[in-house]
Amino acid sequence: MKRIAVLHESPRPTWTSKRLLEAIREAGAKPLYLQPSLLSSGIGKDTCPLMLYGRCIDVDAVIVRSLGRALSLERYVRRIALLLQLEDAGVLVVNPVRSLLLARDKYTSLRIMAAHGVPVPETILTEDPAEALRFIEKWGQAVIKPLMGSLGLGSFKVDDVDLAYRIVSMLASLGQPIYVQKYIPKKNNRDIRVFVVGDKAIAAEYRIAPPGSWKTNVARGAKTEPAKITPEIEELAVKASKSLGLLYSGVDMAETDNGYVVFEANASPLWRGLYQATGIDPAKHIVRMILDMLKR
Repeated sequence: MKRIAVLHESPRPTWTSKRLLEAIREAGAKPLYLQPSLLSSGIGKDTCPLMLYGRCIDVDAVIVRSLGRALSLERYVRRIALLLQLEDAGVLVVNPVRSLLLARDKYTSLRIMAAHGVPVPETILTEDPAEALRFIEKWGQAVIKPLMGSLGLGSFKVDDVDLAYRIVSMLASLGQPIYVQKYIPKKNNRDIRVFVVGDKAIAAEYRIAPPGSWKTNVARGAKTEPAKITPEIEELAVKASKSLGLLYSGVDMAETDNGYVVFEANASPLWRGLYQATGIDPAKHIVRMILDMLKR
């Protein structure tokens, strides 16, 4: 029996983790739920790549859902080192470590997607507030985002240079890089979350911003509706996901006056809203893909 672990830094499994654990069980494999902070790894004859309370844990695959929030650099590096050691030991890590790192870095992931022919917003990354302001003035409307973040938190849409000055100055004073994108109006004030597993887009939803808001994140109050996966949408979503080496992802895109634009490929996407909108549970597709890969 294959042993598949779900890795999430939460004392109790979240809704998404529960769906994965159930899908693993239904597929005839052994599910395990592991918290990164409780795990250890070692070098030498008395240790092993994955330990819990002094005991070696044997797994065939690990699904990485969350390494934790607000981690120190040292803790983050330690948890990445654990995943790298598991990969070197032959454990299938989903998503792969390099892909997780690329997707977490919004600027680098956009750069790579663009190099593979995926249309993305005009973007600048700098530590110089004056440089950021020059581009904000040039673009007229811009979005200032965290370089690493999720759920739409910490993003500001600006069309006023004075307000932009206050924001970029604050970021600079905190020693933070300044990540700015040209604002792109979305048709019908909505975007599309496309869920990709392997080489296929399995489901898609419209995320419609609430009245008076520009943010289309479900966590910020957006409504969801099922979306049709056209050949163009699937091609773009799969290309974006595969360019980063992701085995599964949530690709965010929107229809604009100049065609579709991809904003992000999320390596650990939530899918409760997608499931409610479409009735499709990505967990079963992810587990099936993992078991197929373990047979090779």
